[in-house]
Amino acid sequence: MHRAAIVLGLLGTIASAPALALEIKLPQETAQLKASTLAGHQAASAWCVMCHSIDYINAQPPMPAAFWNAEVTKMVKVYGAPIPEDQVKLISEYLGATYGTERK
Repeated sequence: MHRAAIVLGLLGTIASAPALALEIKLPQETAQLKASTLAGHQAASAWCVMCHSIDYINAQPPMPAAFWNAEVTKMVKVYGAPIPEDQVKLISEYLGATYGTERK
């Protein structure tokens, strides 16, 4: 009983302590996607940065187009990225052509 009173007292003290807001300031994004005239370049620039840095894309090893299509599809279906289906195709084509094993 004594132990329960101590635990309840500690919980009451913790619960009544004011929560302080913590402000986090992130550095400005400096990474850029590789330039391209493909429509997917604009789409990737707009949609991908909603969830992660361009560095995430730039750091990937060259992979076949099927890999990039699977990655973009996973971002939508698994992680809930709000990318419209027509944009998924454009982004996948851009990433496959620019960051893929078939790049020129």
